[in-house]
Amino acid sequence: MMKRFTTLINRFILVSALAALPLPALAASSDWIGTKGGKLRLVALPPDAGGTIRGFVEIAPDDGWHTYWKVPGSGGIPPQITLKDGGNVRLETLDFPAPRVFDDGKLRDFGYDARVMLPLTLKQEKPGELSQVDASIFIGLCADICVPFQAEVSLRVSPDDKPKPAEAALVNAANALLPEAPSADFAVEDARATEDGQGAVLKLRLPAGTDAAATDLVIVAPDGQPLGRPKRLTTEQGALVAEVRQPGGGTAPLAGKSLDVLVLAGSRAMETTVTVK
Repeated sequence: MMKRFTTLINRFILVSALAALPLPALAASSDWIGTKGGKLRLVALPPDAGGTIRGFVEIAPDDGWHTYWKVPGSGGIPPQITLKDGGNVRLETLDFPAPRVFDDGKLRDFGYDARVMLPLTLKQEKPGELSQVDASIFIGLCADICVPFQAEVSLRVSPDDKPKPAEAALVNAANALLPEAPSADFAVEDARATEDGQGAVLKLRLPAGTDAAATDLVIVAPDGQPLGRPKRLTTEQGALVAEVRQPGGGTAPLAGKSLDVLVLAGSRAMETTVTVK
């Protein structure tokens, strides 16, 4: 478990080091806005010919604090971004790197305790024109206490500006930390309901050399709530079979339902959706 965290943290450190460098003049960046527990900003590249704007929300928790993944877990607030109308831009996607699992045996939360960039894609309503991005970003920051934080950020992006290689590299670095899609050596091979119908058993194919016993799973039900802590039934080299059940004794049948699955295995993370048979 610690080996996986160390590898992932090293990747975060590399990207954070890039993020800490001053952005070249042509990149659009809002001011840093801070509160107790951390700060955030919005960064965007100039639009491409089709009006697509790539960028990221950057969140920097203070030491001892953390913010949350798109599914917080037992508690917390997922990051949210809302754009004001009339700026010639709309939000298309907000993506999330693989989170750390905070599990004290009672509560199980998912988030980030180090600087993180959440990649986003914006789209111009009228490509080729100036866009004014006025956004409200809402996050939660937690330590011994939790602080809800809403920041109002603004920046302008112009098709007349041209991104420099260092700018594109920063955005690409943020995207590089997103979980990968299923592949031949890393996938959910099967998902079946338990006999009572209130849980699911997942069979996973893991990358070569992965410690199956240290692999972690985050399973999210159709209602957006995470299922309970996975119970490892079989841990073998290159394979893992685990059972997950609904938290709090939930009884809704899972057969036929779609589950969002995040697998954290060594230095790799994979995200997919499966249908329970």
